[in-house]
Amino acid sequence: MKKVILWSLLSISLLGCSTKVGYYFLDWAIEWELEEYVSLDDKQDKQFEVALNAFLAWHRAQELPRYKDQLAQLAAEIGNENFTTQSWNGHVRTAKSHWVRVFNFIEPSLTPLISSFSDEQVEQVIAQLSVEEKELNKKYLGKSQQQLIEMADERIEKRIKKWIGKLLPSQKTAIHNYNVARGDSLDMWLEYRHDWIRLFSQALKNRQNKIALSHSLTLLMTQPEALKSKTYQAILDDNTTQFGELLIQLNRLASAKQKQRFTKKLNTLIKDLTEMSEDF
Repeated sequence: MKKVILWSLLSISLLGCSTKVGYYFLDWAIEWELEEYVSLDDKQDKQFEVALNAFLAWHRAQELPRYKDQLAQLAAEIGNENFTTQSWNGHVRTAKSHWVRVFNFIEPSLTPLISSFSDEQVEQVIAQLSVEEKELNKKYLGKSQQQLIEMADERIEKRIKKWIGKLLPSQKTAIHNYNVARGDSLDMWLEYRHDWIRLFSQALKNRQNKIALSHSLTLLMTQPEALKSKTYQAILDDNTTQFGELLIQLNRLASAKQKQRFTKKLNTLIKDLTEMSEDF
């Protein structure tokens, strides 16, 4: 469930000039994604549709202005050359708070819906999560460190390229150096995901106790650090800081054309968020 909502929202934030189109079709995208996990009966489908419509109305009116304000702050920091590691960490905390608010809004609707699942529906969800876990293991396990770094280089380069265009050799080197230096957390990440799926599966099987289900969902969806070892969390925190330093370095290395492209895309996104939040 978390993946359905969260990744849809994250996808919107990265669409740039297609943000409006993506957002106006968000209800369809979420429903389509949900079908990969579970088939709802007619009563559940109506229940989900009511909850989804309420969520989208709330999100457009209350959350989009928050996203717009954060992006405007980011644009000002970059424009004034005041984007620092400290401000980056602040943006990360703000982004996390966005998700917590989203979950807190949908939880009262999500818990009774999940509680109504049949045993067959629960098995559908667990089976899909198992498939995804196997695909991740197949993708990453058995790879050499060099292969993993090359994969990470390609992944980050692709994301950055969407915002600033073709990368300079110096920027590719900076990305590579970041991936070489950052803490290795692959095994801990896969173990965490396995534990998360196990605990989520247990919550689904004990879904009749709505109080316990609500507690489990809140823990799993908004407090993932509680499931991570101190070592793993320390590596994640350090890698997050290092990634902020990478972004600062990439901005410092950026050409005038790249900066102009980034500013234009960011301002377009801010404008789109403003217009969408007012159009409800």
